[in-house]
Amino acid sequence: MAAITMEEIGILEDRTEKLETVLGDSTNSTTSIVKNLEDLNAKIDKMLGRHPKTQALLKRLDELNNYTDPNFIMRYDPSKFIQESYVVDSYSRLQNASQNLKKIEELKDVVNPQNLKNVPELEKRLGPVTLKSLELHDSSEAVYGEVNEMLSKYNEIINTLSDQFVHWDTLLREAEEYFREE
Repeated sequence: MAAITMEEIGILEDRTEKLETVLGDSTNSTTSIVKNLEDLNAKIDKMLGRHPKTQALLKRLDELNNYTDPNFIMRYDPSKFIQESYVVDSYSRLQNASQNLKKIEELKDVVNPQNLKNVPELEKRLGPVTLKSLELHDSSEAVYGEVNEMLSKYNEIINTLSDQFVHWDTLLREAEEYFREE
């Protein structure tokens, strides 16, 4: 470290005096800027000294600065760091893939070529059956429509007959009452 010369000290004193004229009263020597800064620094130190969490933080400030430094990560091999991070992040995905592979191994015997060799022949036989099924579906819809229409007509007839029977019953009662009175 280089020694501070008297010329540099004079420059600092001049700058301090200019700062005091801008920020404070230069005629009052008891309240100089340097004194104000010392008081402020003492108050901050006193305030920080009261809180144990800030004390612990200040003790580890250099360590925190090291961790936030971009060169900290680069001191280690970044490719290994990235690979480890990828493997850790992929753990659940790899575990699911392993379970799915076990299920495939268990179900391999269910789907084998012996069971599937007759599929083309069965597809040929299934075609006409599918067409017949579609025809039956269409005809059943037509029958459903006709049955629905017949049932609605039947209900209309039953309702008309019920109304007619009620009307006849009313006429009979009136007639019976008329003959009773005579």
